Amino acid sequence: MKNKPLAAIDIGTNTFRLLIAKVRFNPRKDIYSINEIFSDRIITRLGSGISRNGFLKNEAITKSLKVLGKFRDVLSQYDVHNISAVATSALREAKNSDEFLKKAKAATGFNIKIISGEEEARKTASGMLIDISAPDTALMVDIGGGSTELIFSRHGKPSIVHSLDLGVVYLAGKYMKHDPPLKEDLIKMDRYISKEIGKIAKPYLKLITPYGRTAVRPYSKSKTVFIGTAGTVTTLAALTKKLKIFEHKKIHNTILTRRKVKNIFNTISAISSHERGKFIPFEPSRLDIIVPGTLILLKLMEIFNFKEIAVSNYGLREGVLIELYKKSEKKGFN
Repeated sequence: MKNKPLAAIDIGTNTFRLLIAKVRFNPRKDIYSINEIFSDRIITRLGSGISRNGFLKNEAITKSLKVLGKFRDVLSQYDVHNISAVATSALREAKNSDEFLKKAKAATGFNIKIISGEEEARKTASGMLIDISAPDTALMVDIGGGSTELIFSRHGKPSIVHSLDLGVVYLAGKYMKHDPPLKEDLIKMDRYISKEIGKIAKPYLKLITPYGRTAVRPYSKSKTVFIGTAGTVTTLAALTKKLKIFEHKKIHNTILTRRKVKNIFNTISAISSHERGKFIPFEPSRLDIIVPGTLILLKLMEIFNFKEIAVSNYGLREGVLIELYKKSEKKGFN
């Protein structure tokens, strides 16, 4: 049977993502690639408010269910062989996550699986390396709405995985109460981020040999490559290229330097969200969370001594697709 389209839904704390694609494996290069058929991402802020009382807000639930309904309608237009919907930090932590899952099932038919932070990290690592030849060693980061996943991998295989309690939605709710943010709040956020990273840094520092300046390819055989994904990293890449619209081909597999990240943080943390909109015209819903996201990235680069990061525009949903592909292949569907 011919390779049929597969679909993945990533139900994140900040953003919901849908991807319909065909997956292919190149055994000679040992890499996966995808042929995208349809892709969409919509910011829902499902996790906003959880840090205050532990519950998903009714308005966030309503908006999120509408988005899932839209995804269901899109999927009905395609001959999709299999669908996998996974949920991350917001539904891991929310006290009323069962209520959301039941409502989502009733409204859309989706069987949503809440995955652990470690499972999220491993799937993300798999997706991040699509169309990128795996370096000997890599430190990989996914800065999300509810958590930050940190993965150390050898030849594309994760060996150390941590899910950090550092999510841009949660940090924005706690430290971005003023617009522009107060200097003392930025200092507190810096200290908190540094403390959380410091808790898990030691095993990574023992294995990492960071890059200086280098091209994305070829990778040095003796150095560790820093690779990042998700909205903060890709938005910063688009910002440095002065893009007016988000373009995958101009973002995926490009380089961000620590100096540039620091300069951007100093600029956007000192101005209002309205003024930030002049720099980020393509995603107005990210104007508050881009500040904590950029600070997380900057602190990671400083603590692990990376002068640059390679940008991947792939992540969890692509990793979910690869998993679906492997299961279908075993059953003889491809």
